[in-house]
Amino acid sequence: MKRYTLSVTSPEYWSEIHDALIVDSNQDGIPDRKITCSDCKEHSPTRGTYELTEAEATEIGNHPHVEWIELSPTDHPGYYPNPQPATKRFPKDVKIYRDLSTAANQPPSSPTSAEINRTNWAVKRVGIDTNGDFYGTATGQVGVRTSNVDFSLTGKNVDVIIQDSGIQQYHPEFIDGNGQSRVSDIVLDGPYTIDPAYFNSNSLTYTKADGRVGIATTAAHEWWENTSKRSGSFSSVGTVAIPDAYTMNNAMGIGGTESGLTSGHGTSCAVALAAGNNFGLAFEANIWNMPGIGDAVSLGIEANYDLMKIFHQNKPTNSTTGRKNPTVVNGSWGYQAAFSSGNTVSYKFQGSTGTFTGNASVSNQVTAMKDGLNNQVTGAYRSWSTSSRSNSIDTAASEMMATGVIYVAAAGNNNQRLGVGADDVDRLNYMSDNFYSTTDPRSEFPSGTVPCNHRDWMNPQGNGFDSTTDFHPTICVGAMEEYVANGTLPYSGSTALAETKASYSNNGPGIDVWAPADETLSAGTNGVSSYEDFPRVDDGINYTSSTTGSDYFDSNFNGTSAAAPVVTGLIALYLETNPSATSRQVKDFLFEQGSVVVADALYADQYSDDSQTTYWTGSYNMRGAQKRILRDKTASPTEPSVKGVTITGISFKQS
Repeated sequence: MKRYTLSVTSPEYWSEIHDALIVDSNQDGIPDRKITCSDCKEHSPTRGTYELTEAEATEIGNHPHVEWIELSPTDHPGYYPNPQPATKRFPKDVKIYRDLSTAANQPPSSPTSAEINRTNWAVKRVGIDTNGDFYGTATGQVGVRTSNVDFSLTGKNVDVIIQDSGIQQYHPEFIDGNGQSRVSDIVLDGPYTIDPAYFNSNSLTYTKADGRVGIATTAAHEWWENTSKRSGSFSSVGTVAIPDAYTMNNAMGIGGTESGLTSGHGTSCAVALAAGNNFGLAFEANIWNMPGIGDAVSLGIEANYDLMKIFHQNKPTNSTTGRKNPTVVNGSWGYQAAFSSGNTVSYKFQGSTGTFTGNASVSNQVTAMKDGLNNQVTGAYRSWSTSSRSNSIDTAASEMMATGVIYVAAAGNNNQRLGVGADDVDRLNYMSDNFYSTTDPRSEFPSGTVPCNHRDWMNPQGNGFDSTTDFHPTICVGAMEEYVANGTLPYSGSTALAETKASYSNNGPGIDVWAPADETLSAGTNGVSSYEDFPRVDDGINYTSSTTGSDYFDSNFNGTSAAAPVVTGLIALYLETNPSATSRQVKDFLFEQGSVVVADALYADQYSDDSQTTYWTGSYNMRGAQKRILRDKTASPTEPSVKGVTITGISFKQS
């Protein structure tokens, strides 16, 4: 049920149509029920807004006295273009990098001014319907292009949380027009955002390197841990234990390039299409750091979920907008299970049970399924994305989702089929976790086994799952390969000009949307060598210890970890104009307005016959996933169309 605005052909017909709608009328062309008028528009002689189904709107639109009917732009602004004209993202055309594996296509080791504002292929790709709309007939490893990007939304007044390894807060990608970082920390800055009066009145603040207000680390810890160390109005929000290792240096770094970060993953996620100045869609969003995966702060996932929940529930009203900022969380991580080559692995597969040896050759569908998995665990033979094995963690995640947090999850990098829906044939599949010797606590899984092929059991891909309605509020994102098929590669017989899933990406109907990922240029992290790939030219200006040289880096970022932030960025744009949207409304937007389903010839599905073992062993198989690619239509300079609704007598244009 949505709200539709209609206009009669002449004022003399207004009472006839309006009165027939708001009573249980049997008039031809009018639904046979009492319709709610949500806005009678007494000031207008011809218009009114009503709560209708799509079928009812179509029926009313055929009435001879109805001039037009459309989704209400007031109640459904996401279906219409932003009224401001499309604007070019950069002052002039910039370099757009796609292939980063070929030396000739990489950013230079000694960057010049030509590298200023450079960006990645994902920013451009989500602004077009098909790859050929910008890249033409180029195939293979596509080199750098020079162009610009349209935009109309920026993610302003939206809180984007990066639940990951930590973020290097003073990287140039995060510095706003005032010279201040847009990155804050849930633990160390969240208390001041929620309860500033307490810290101001007790002289517990300091000035950060960029001029922002910070609070003493000890005071921040105490606010979370002790109800007497906060204002009385927040005494009942609960407590969370914070490890001593949770310091500003370990969580986000201090003084520019200096940090105790042990991984660059979180920094790359925050930038890669989520919220970076050049690399992200939501480049004016507020970025919040929530380390808990491969981090240096020793914080667990259950505490992560609790902290984000409390932050979301207690954040203040934004004085500019008059409402609380919406919250979208990016989760580019997951849980793994694994086995070694010589292990005897117990399984359940599509209703049948048995065992196989880890390195057994492919002889049936089960051994094909395990053989097609991409190992992600050092020392193991094969691994797969699975559950948290913890009721506490799963419940904490569900509680967070119930408060209205929007969650975007990376699908995983195991080339694994993810099912969705109660009737999916792989819903109860499991394998024994010989590597970690763990068990999923739910009764569906025998001792020593964990689920392997369905989102219902997974964390974070299944966060907030409602078994009553069979609805998954979390958005699960698959990774696109940067390589464009040429008929020979990435596999023999591939359709020329087709894009593909990344060979490692999880797949299946549990994938909500595909997003650019492989070889994505993103922000690097100083002191972490694997994230110091390409020096930047805009160094020496933002809280660094040097005025020359390559103080900051960009990185070659890959995986579904890179795909999820692309979607997070687009969701932030949607929330900018729809701040009260629920998870279901966000998904409706994503499916109806935030993506395109491309033709079969434009997105590869190498082996689609599920009766063959190649269905499981192939690296470029969709396994039931839709060919749905993320699309940012808010920036399009062309006239938009509204899916499922016929609009007559009115035109929308951006100039």
